[in-house]
Amino acid sequence: MGAYRLLANVTVEHAYFSGQNCRALEFIPSESCSALLRRAGLLLKASESGVAVYFDEEKIDILRLHAEDDLVLAFKVFSKDNNFFRYTAPGAPPDDAILFFDTQRVTRDAADKQMLHPDAYAAADAWLKLTADPLPTILERKDYLVKPVFIVQLRITAGAQGLCSNKLDAAARKFYIRFTTNQTYWKYYILGDLSKRNVYITDLDNALQFENLGNVSLPGNRTAVQLLSSKAIPMHELPDQRLQLKESTGTGDRILVKRLPNASVEQVHGEMISDKVASVSEIYIN
Repeated sequence: MGAYRLLANVTVEHAYFSGQNCRALEFIPSESCSALLRRAGLLLKASESGVAVYFDEEKIDILRLHAEDDLVLAFKVFSKDNNFFRYTAPGAPPDDAILFFDTQRVTRDAADKQMLHPDAYAAADAWLKLTADPLPTILERKDYLVKPVFIVQLRITAGAQGLCSNKLDAAARKFYIRFTTNQTYWKYYILGDLSKRNVYITDLDNALQFENLGNVSLPGNRTAVQLLSSKAIPMHELPDQRLQLKESTGTGDRILVKRLPNASVEQVHGEMISDKVASVSEIYIN
């Protein structure tokens, strides 16, 4: 057995996470992919944010023979985070589609990274109908009940510019999928004694404004003041907004809550804003 070298690598980046690497992903080779990995003598190494395939240098000729006969490796990617599509744009695909990425279609970004989508971030044009090739040959019956969040396909070719070539540098073997975050309006519900005061929200970074939508009755015969952000805010694992709740009085303003809690991915729903359905994060302050 010789030394193993990188054949191909796919890394998933996500603007939601600190450090950009998408977490909690699980790369599962399809049944045919598992068989091809064994026959071609390839070694698979998966991480939370990607997958890498290695080949034995002493068996490169065997690998090239397989590559001449359409060596295609397909991976079903699942997320261990049930909120994945809450914070991921373009959101959950329709029931009859799935996100699909293929190394046959590569676009280079400004940093010369090989992206598996044409735009800066994965978008709705990556949705592929479940009945469209090659999905029926990749998905098993159970995958229609619990769909992968996306499919990624690696094509191992034997040509001079293919992945079996000795001339390729490490960068040419690395592929990327990059997701951006969904955005939500932040709506604060100010309850209890605070709801009886002339309250408003100020942003210490002067980036956000909040509109007072007036009072609303909540279950339990509770009254709350609604304060809604003037624009949608990108979702992040660790939001860095610095918001304060203040009271306006006849003798000046004073701080009631020095640091308001930021929005959570757990509290998101759809709501009509400016005659369009938008995502809204709800935060309750007593």
